[in-house]
Amino acid sequence: AQAVVGTTGSIVVGPGTGDLGKARPNTFQAPLRISHDKQGFIITEANGSRVRWALPTLSITANAGRVALDNHPYPGHFELVAKRTTAGQYEGSFDVVNRVDMESYLPGVISKELYASWDEKAYRAQAVAARSYALWEMNLPIRKQSHYDLEASQASQAYVGDQASDKARRAVADTAGQVLVFEGRVLPAFYSSSSGGTGQDAVAAWPEKVDDLAPLRGKSHGTWGSQSPRYRWGPIQRDRQSLSKRIAAWGVANKNPVAAMGLVAKVEISASNAVGRPTQMKLTDDAGRVYILKCEDLRVASNFRTSGLPAVDSNNLVYSSHAEYRIAGNTVSITGRGFGHGVGMCQFGAQHMASQGQDHRAILGFYFPGAVVQKVY
Repeated sequence: AQAVVGTTGSIVVGPGTGDLGKARPNTFQAPLRISHDKQGFIITEANGSRVRWALPTLSITANAGRVALDNHPYPGHFELVAKRTTAGQYEGSFDVVNRVDMESYLPGVISKELYASWDEKAYRAQAVAARSYALWEMNLPIRKQSHYDLEASQASQAYVGDQASDKARRAVADTAGQVLVFEGRVLPAFYSSSSGGTGQDAVAAWPEKVDDLAPLRGKSHGTWGSQSPRYRWGPIQRDRQSLSKRIAAWGVANKNPVAAMGLVAKVEISASNAVGRPTQMKLTDDAGRVYILKCEDLRVASNFRTSGLPAVDSNNLVYSSHAEYRIAGNTVSITGRGFGHGVGMCQFGAQHMASQGQDHRAILGFYFPGAVVQKVY
């Protein structure tokens, strides 16, 4: 693993949070190339001189300006944390953690999540939803045991660091400290690109992750969001053999019984939520064996990357968990509604409502009925 760290001036390298006081900080001239060789970090300056860092963490702070990772600027500072095997040995790789306050972090999320041309009221709704979600996830037990709070991807929230738009910065400033609250606690305000007109229940998508809270149950979204190019999609065509292999490979990776599935012969809806959105699918293979999958798991499995098969083309993805599979010969035709998991706020719907004059409180109230926007700090 290697990272190139730069700034407009010098860089201070010192011990990370878990190792404060164990070493003296040193100043280096940017840029720095940092790697790890299972013995510790290696810090290489532009002139080629190298310094070893034996501690498992190091902090990187710019003396002036922003610190950049691989030429990409970020607010705050970095901590590098060496990864270890289950036996406690160094792997030779490390995590780069951007330590940043919430209000400086959020513009980099919103700029990635929404189109630049969208209404500022939709941006404010997204700011409150993203802040609420971030506060919820960073307090999950798994995160409290970790050295980072969120991931800079769709695993948590997409994030572009300090390359945020002015519109995103204004939306965060205009809603500073505002979150969605339900029954005295911060609500995990999930969102996705397009619900296709019907929302999914959070507990149906992630039963091990969330509680069954009323604002997170699926509801009809009407035609809000119908401007999405994925509001209705398909049919896309998949080869039956490769699709079966992807689903089985996902099963192996996730220790799911579908790992044993042969050639898929039939895919049927086996359960739906109160507004008719499928929540569970029944897969039958050519040997007559039956496997039950959550709709969201089937979506992910259908797009799963596995050795021996090329990545699915971006125009041929299963875009939503609200999908219908029809099998004829060696071809699987898939049609669907929406883009993403469909839980909570539909982003295209939020933009549609904002374009009709509805403010961020009205938008959030529609998608999370029963929850209220409160300023908590």
